Amino acid sequence: MRRTFILLGMAMFLCPVVSYGQKETPKRWKFDVSLGASYNTGNVQNLDLKNAGAIARNDSILSFDFGYKLVYSKQNGKETNLGVKGGAKVDFFQYDRWSPFIAMEFLSNRYKGYDYKVSALSGVKLRIYSKPDTCDYSVSCAFMFDRVDYSPKENKLDNRNYRLSLRPKMKQKVGKVLVLKSYLFYQPSLEGFDDYVIDCLGAMDIKVTSHFYVGFNVECEYRSKVPTEDYEHRDVYSEVVLGLRF
Repeated sequence: MRRTFILLGMAMFLCPVVSYGQKETPKRWKFDVSLGASYNTGNVQNLDLKNAGAIARNDSILSFDFGYKLVYSKQNGKETNLGVKGGAKVDFFQYDRWSPFIAMEFLSNRYKGYDYKVSALSGVKLRIYSKPDTCDYSVSCAFMFDRVDYSPKENKLDNRNYRLSLRPKMKQKVGKVLVLKSYLFYQPSLEGFDDYVIDCLGAMDIKVTSHFYVGFNVECEYRSKVPTEDYEHRDVYSEVVLGLRF
């Protein structure tokens, strides 16, 4: 645990930090909706359809965003995947170097072993470098509480867990049409660091028109502990999406 905090401290204070006297104000309201298809390996091994949406309001004092993702697939008349994921977050003073936040997340996918999972988070984000509509580099640390109802009911895991959530994040615009994004979540249990979740995403958005884009995403999630041995520890998703952003 000491090593984790040392690494976080190095990331916070050895990285270059700039002033945030921004000359241009970011767009206050943002909306995003997309439809895509993904190829999965792990607990689900097939192609499925995905629909996602997000709403965000940016403000220097209080901002919020809400997003959801639906996944579904059917093969030979039989359902093979059905998942719902959503979340809401409130940021305080989001353009400052240090930005406190609170968040709620929800997940339901019995093919991954969750009847439902509800998480509450409270933490702080360090903005390492940011420029409106160009780039955003940050590191966040949060305390996280999970309430889970596993499927099947007879499992080897506790329905409640307290975790630490560490997340570096990067967003970089390249040229006029290409945006690169990545993040990495490391979420060890405070009751034992041998119980952890790692979730990482790499994404590329290509702007086609002022509002229409094409996206390519790869996400990998690893859980060190699963409800029963019938479930895989690793899930990988590769997806192509068509989206509208305004």
